[in-house]
Amino acid sequence: MGWLDHDRLGFNYRLSDIACALGIAQLEKLDELLAARSRIAALYGEALASIDGLELPCPDAGGDRRSWFVYVVQLPRGTDRDATIGALRERGIDSKPYLPAIHLMSYYRETFGHREGEFPVCEDVSARSIALPFFPGLTDGEVDRVARELEQIIQP
Repeated sequence: MGWLDHDRLGFNYRLSDIACALGIAQLEKLDELLAARSRIAALYGEALASIDGLELPCPDAGGDRRSWFVYVVQLPRGTDRDATIGALRERGIDSKPYLPAIHLMSYYRETFGHREGEFPVCEDVSARSIALPFFPGLTDGEVDRVARELEQIIQP
């Protein structure tokens, strides 16, 4: 079989001509998109800075510039993340848990036997991480509202 023989499950990531054309068009707007996302991240940083115990994303180092595809904060220890997400949703604000501890995903549990307690720092960070609404068109007022509602929920 030669090069067609595959020794593990994988994916075919070849792009269609249409997907490539869309990608090229997006690249032409890259600086504008990155600037908009960076602006929203800065607004969140300012709006959330005064909330006790809330851990914000680390600042960029040196000349680094990130893409800001998501804005994730870590709730104060002892805060129920799922209840916080539910309370935000009740107030019309969608947020998501982010990211799960990878070693506790079913594949790693079943294949390698990983269990809770093996990586306590990872598990703690995972249990407290929440992705806030984040997209380039988010307004200053919407960022302020998310910050205000989050503060009211975790520091009543």
